[in-house]
Amino acid sequence: MIYDVIVIGAGPAGSTVSTFLAQNGHRVLLLEKSRFPREKLCGEFITPECLDIFERLNLRQRLFSAGAQLIDKWRLFTPDGHSIEVPLEWIANGHSHAICLTRARMDLILLERAREAGVEAREGFQVSPRFHAENDLKFIEGKADGETIERFSARIVIDASGRNSPFSTPAQQPDSRFKGSRLFGCKVFLRGVEGLDGSGELFFFRDGYGGICNVEGDRTNLCFLTTEETLRQARGDREKLLDLTMRSNPAARRRLKGSIIEGEWHGTGPIIYGRNRSTPGLLAIGDANAFIDPFTGSGILLALTSGELAAKVINESLAAGVNDLGAIAKRYNILHRARFGLRFQACALLRSLVFKPLARNALASLLARHHSLMKIITLSTRQQGGLFSE
Repeated sequence: MIYDVIVIGAGPAGSTVSTFLAQNGHRVLLLEKSRFPREKLCGEFITPECLDIFERLNLRQRLFSAGAQLIDKWRLFTPDGHSIEVPLEWIANGHSHAICLTRARMDLILLERAREAGVEAREGFQVSPRFHAENDLKFIEGKADGETIERFSARIVIDASGRNSPFSTPAQQPDSRFKGSRLFGCKVFLRGVEGLDGSGELFFFRDGYGGICNVEGDRTNLCFLTTEETLRQARGDREKLLDLTMRSNPAARRRLKGSIIEGEWHGTGPIIYGRNRSTPGLLAIGDANAFIDPFTGSGILLALTSGELAAKVINESLAAGVNDLGAIAKRYNILHRARFGLRFQACALLRSLVFKPLARNALASLLARHHSLMKIITLSTRQQGGLFSE
């Protein structure tokens, strides 16, 4: 069978684009290497802007029924424990709250929605990085659970396989001169964290930053980013790692006092930000296309938005008789850069300050005294404009 579209990866970007394409009458095959539900390293903070996309997917109530927790306050804490409140109305987009829900639960709901829309979804299918085109068709190979190799074809292939996509390479490689300062992410669930009361909190410390928010099942997500050298110092001791990172911030130490680690730790890295170079003949979306800094809290937003944007571009292009994937990908990338390019630039600038203690502390002092500056910087990392308006 020849499909209209093959999508590789059933994360938020892949499931979203699949659903919108199927709703428009396209035959879509969605290939996912994992079996859902599965955990994913993520801060699991879902910004208010995402709620509009969930409405268009007819999923908002389903997320709340699955246990999504309301977040109506957001606080930042400097390395010395001083707090700066970020009013959610700055980014609320007409909503009064954000939500937190595990990726295991959210991604499963999105995948189920894709199937309901008519998408043929295959879990446990490992796609081969070998890819070739013949005439107007693209061919994808792979196998499910180590069995016989299967081959599929479509006129359009979308790579939504994430930050470590086999079909893309970072535009900028890590600099080996700074090997000890390369960044790695860690995530674990906690029980017994008290006092959050509908708040999400982000803590900065010497070598990174991390956030906490309550998720379903009376658990708290703890996710942080730190340097390779800090991981070496911990020597595999997870309690020591928390002492070197999150608990080195006085406010985080108080918040986490008495909490209990539950389940496995998840890690990833080294992390490379910015846009990727994609294999010609594919349309890359989500993290396979570009990875943004976690401190913005907008990773899930960009995944959902990129999926919806890709579906819109494909639907409009095919309706206009444009079948060339190169032209479609070019149009998508132009629109993506127009919408998010300045946001990525703003994040790169802020990242350069976050990991320079003197600059970071000076900025924190300014933000604590000047609320309007905090608003400008917050909006620079959001979809709504600001100093770096799009």
